[in-house]
Amino acid sequence: MRLYKLTEAYVQRINDFPTTELQISLLDIKDPKNYPFLLIVQSTIENSIKLSIYPLKKEKILKITFSGFDFSKNSFNEISKVLQHYHVIHSTGVLLIEKNLFYECYLNLSLNETKAKELNVSLNKIKNIFNEIKIEEIGLKKAN
Repeated sequence: MRLYKLTEAYVQRINDFPTTELQISLLDIKDPKNYPFLLIVQSTIENSIKLSIYPLKKEKILKITFSGFDFSKNSFNEISKVLQHYHVIHSTGVLLIEKNLFYECYLNLSLNETKAKELNVSLNKIKNIFNEIKIEEIGLKKAN
């Protein structure tokens, strides 16, 4: 049986962290010339920070946040019906924060694409299930 190296890890002093450059290998990305951009998602929950990095072909993508909904099969079915027509790059899963449920996902789609208009129409049909549905376009971060 072949051993797979699923993660990389190292330990360092917390006082050294502000001056540290993260050691992230991008060598395993297939065809890096075809993916000139990276989506970097940071999740911070209590005592952990998680980074997820995805290669992208485009410099703009959409982030959708669903908030204030019931933990019901109907809510998840409606979200699933809409999202099944789009390429979901990353999903947070359902999070409970201060007695409110949240779900975020990143789609391989930008606002100027025709499918974004279709997405808006689909989301408008289910908006009564949620307190809020927020759509943001996430773009290329300007270099300092």
